[in-house]
Amino acid sequence: MTRIRLATEADLPSAYEVFYQNELRDDPQLLFPDIIPAYMRYVLQTGTLSVAEEDGEIIAFAAAITRGNISFLTDLFVLPTSQSGKLGKALLQSVLPQDGLVHCTLSSSDPRALALYIRSGMRPSWPQYALQLSEPALSAWQLEPDMEIIEADASDLALLRWDTRISGRPRPQDLEFWIRDEQGIPLWFRRKGKIVGYGYVRFGAGDYIHPHKCKIGPIGADTPEDATACVLAAINWAVQQSTEIHIDVPGPHPCLATLLERGFQIKSFDTFVSSASHPFFDAQHYIASGGDLL
Repeated sequence: MTRIRLATEADLPSAYEVFYQNELRDDPQLLFPDIIPAYMRYVLQTGTLSVAEEDGEIIAFAAAITRGNISFLTDLFVLPTSQSGKLGKALLQSVLPQDGLVHCTLSSSDPRALALYIRSGMRPSWPQYALQLSEPALSAWQLEPDMEIIEADASDLALLRWDTRISGRPRPQDLEFWIRDEQGIPLWFRRKGKIVGYGYVRFGAGDYIHPHKCKIGPIGADTPEDATACVLAAINWAVQQSTEIHIDVPGPHPCLATLLERGFQIKSFDTFVSSASHPFFDAQHYIASGGDLL
């Protein structure tokens, strides 16, 4: 009999094994790592993580975080040998109950996953592209003459106010996580003497596939024109210190074509789905932190 219950710290290795069997098992060069990703432990501590157990073995798990009135599904994985629509639906309901909150996630390209989320009330909004730039040419990322980058004070409450307004929900704990656990550096972007955006460059966001990756995001700006300028400025700042840059860009964001023209490659893409009748953030103004915490 399958039992769904809340996870404990001791369940994290088994849950990560389920993730591994789904996402990484097709690459024979990849060995299962001993280190659990920091974000999984963080989600357990600040969100909801449920596991499905059968005969004492964890065969599936799901996790979600709630910030303000937004609940974001961070994970939903079932062992390939145990996959069924009923198990996925039960896990989804365990971490995203009918609570009146906005539910959202980034759905993989698996049509079964997308169908599950649509049936649960989340509607597709736009594709989100995972981009990668390796060995960047510094000359391609010169700062625009009217742009200035300022390293921010991590305790500056203005960062939280900007992020809350542009990302659509208050999440001070996430800003602290990126700085504490992922070596995130908060930045202000100033144009013609005026602050037009904010962003985070995370030098410790690597994993065992890309241990040296630098992750850019979140980044937010007041206008689409400033949004592109802020993204380019963040990349200019990052390439001074890293040779592998990753950024997740929503399809409507105006910087997408420019990044592809300058050498970024699409490594994968997801679909952003949400139960909100209107988007709670503007995808022309906002770059998410990635698929883990949005």
